Amino acid sequence: MNPPSNDPGQRGRGPQRPETGPMSGLTLSAMVASIIFGPLGIVLGHMALRQIKKTGEEGRGVALAATVIGYIMTAAGILSIVVALTFWNSLDDYDAPANGSTPASESCVGGAR
Repeated sequence: MNPPSNDPGQRGRGPQRPETGPMSGLTLSAMVASIIFGPLGIVLGHMALRQIKKTGEEGRGVALAATVIGYIMTAAGILSIVVALTFWNSLDDYDAPANGSTPASESCVGGAR
């Protein structure tokens, strides 16, 4: 026997998802671009948000997330460049002695004159 159902027209089916409209094509592009190259993701994310506002397409949350991820990736890229340049510049400090004296390998202490 089949168990009784509250809605006879929906017998044997699970909960139904509401119909949604089409998602903006720029939304997916913005998400992928924001992960690969942040500034492009920012531009595409803003373009997708503008298109969604005009046409009423779905995907505003994804476009907003892509824009935020683009900003985060861009900031992380800039920060990593600054850290790398700072580290690279600190390596130059080890080449020359700080007090202006000659290094021990070039001194005449204990060697032939």
